[in-house]
Amino acid sequence: MEGMLGRLARWLRIMGYDAAMVARPPLRLAPDEILLTRRRGLGGGAGVLLVRHDLVEDQLRQVVRELDLAMDPARLFTRCLDCNLPVGALDKEEAAGLVPDFTLNTAASFSRCPGCGKVFWPGSHGERAVRRLAGILGDIHG
Repeated sequence: MEGMLGRLARWLRIMGYDAAMVARPPLRLAPDEILLTRRRGLGGGAGVLLVRHDLVEDQLRQVVRELDLAMDPARLFTRCLDCNLPVGALDKEEAAGLVPDFTLNTAASFSRCPGCGKVFWPGSHGERAVRRLAGILGDIHG
């Protein structure tokens, strides 16, 4: 995915999809790779999806439709929003000192990115993201 689609990449990562960013389009794509781009000159080739819309909501709808992606609750929040790496479970004891005390005592679970070390937990931010996704994709998967 090209850098100009960074906001779209974050939403795809929230959904649990691998959304790696590239500085420049690769000369060749692996058979299972798809390049998302806004560059019209690259669109139409094998493994290339031209993202036609300006608004991230419209971009997400297009990508979900054209790639037949699902909003699977089991996949939500399984990737780092920054690094794109799959996050791993983190014990409450390991989270101590990495999250605020209130969060440590109230969050049901924790996960951590093996790349950047960022710690995640379920909270109101995640609930808002899921509601927004449902609103954006409701007409597709509703």
